[in-house]
This record gives sequence, C-alpha cells and structure tokens, in this order.
Amino acid sequence: ILTLVAMEPPVNLHDDSLRNEKLKVLKALRPITAKNIERRVVRGQYGPGFIRGQSVPGYLEEVGGNPRSNTETFVAIQVDIDNWRWAGVPFYLRTGKRMKTGNSMVSIRFKHPPQQLFRETQIDRLKPNWVLLNLQPNECIRMEMQVKQQGLELRAETTRLDASYCGINQGQLDAYEALLLDLIEGDHSLFLRYDEVSWAWKVVDPILKVWAVERDFIHTYPSGSWGPGEADRLFTRQDHRWRNTLESDDE
Repeated sequence: ILTLVAMEPPVNLHDDSLRNEKLKVLKALRPITAKNIERRVVRGQYGPGFIRGQSVPGYLEEVGGNPRSNTETFVAIQVDIDNWRWAGVPFYLRTGKRMKTGNSMVSIRFKHPPQQLFRETQIDRLKPNWVLLNLQPNECIRMEMQVKQQGLELRAETTRLDASYCGINQGQLDAYEALLLDLIEGDHSLFLRYDEVSWAWKVVDPILKVWAVERDFIHTYPSGSWGPGEADRLFTRQDHRWRNTLESDDE
C-alpha cells in the first residue's frame, strides 16, 4: 500500500512498469537501524478487553498460548522516503489485531499553509484537510475540507465530498475474487515480484533482529482499542494523530 501511494506514475499499465515504480519507492526508503528503531517503530500485544460489548481474553490468556510469549500483535512504523517528491514527508504505517474495528484505510493529510491568515480571527487554527481512501470493508474515497460557515462571523466547519459509490456498491467482487481473475487472465500488476519482496525484507529484517534480542518487553493494549498509546510518540509534530475511521479524526 505504501508503494502504491508514493510511487511515480508508470509509463504504461503493463505489470512490469507498475512494479518497477513500486520498487523505486522501496529503494528510496531510509533504513531503519538498531540505533533509530526505538524512535521509529512501536510493537504491542493485545490484552483483555471488550469487542462489540463482549469481554474477550488477552493474547497470553488465549487457549494454547504461551503465557510468556512476546509475539507482537500490533506494529506501528514511521518511514521516510528519500527522493525529490517525498523528502520531509513522514509516512506512518499501522496494523494490529483485536483493534476497535476492522478497517483498512489510507489517510493523506495536507500541510497547513506557512502563513497563518486567520491568526487574528475567531479561527484559532484551521483543522487539516484530508483525502481518505477506504480499502476495506467498504471501498470509498472522501475529501474533507475546511470551509467558512454561513453567516457573518468568520468560523470554519468541515465539509465532506464522497465518491458516488461510497457504501452503495455492495454487489462488487470480493478483493480476492478480483485477484484470482487477474491471475487467470495473466495480469501480474497486483502481485509482488521477487526483487520487490527482497527489498521489502531489507526494511523489515533489522527490526526483527533487534526484537529477537530484546525479548523481555512489549507494550500491551486493551482489546477493542486502537493500540498502545506509545504509538503516538512516532509523530514528528505535536498536532499529528492517527486517523482511525472515515467518520472522524478526533477519536
């Protein structure tokens, strides 16, 4: 998902052209080393909690689980892409089990303009604008923009623009059904090539090697939450936060 978001446009829609551009993103990733892993990666393991109002056990309490296991069920990573387009733009990746809801989403937050035009008005600071790409369970594209409220006072409110199929295309193919059709038709564009897998592992391997040595500590988070609070320390700016759902950025 990271490479699809950050890649340059391919020269055509052939599978190798697409995968070549994805590979360039992986090659441009700034390495995560033993020296900076604590600042750029957080792992966690779910504990007891509540899912849809039902009490659920923690990972260590699961039937057949090792009571001393430090297997991670949550990972958050901050990565930098050292190329002309993305230099200075942080990317945050997060995945976990037993989260509050099951959802896959790409959240693109726009920068604030350098000049604070509304500093001496009733708008202390504008909320950010967003482009949200919801992948699962419902495909959706949404833009959130700050606009002036109706009336004489200078106040801002959030307006949303959804793609026409947000939440209404229930008869579409399942993602795996579409993938199998691509395979049958010989379209490899959504499949990983060997060199892409190899470069992806070059990013992950240093993290796994450090975790293999540091086996005595892992952050815990309640089942039904959005993961350990320690994941917030990855943000490069104080006003950054995880965007959890399409509905709100304040959760």
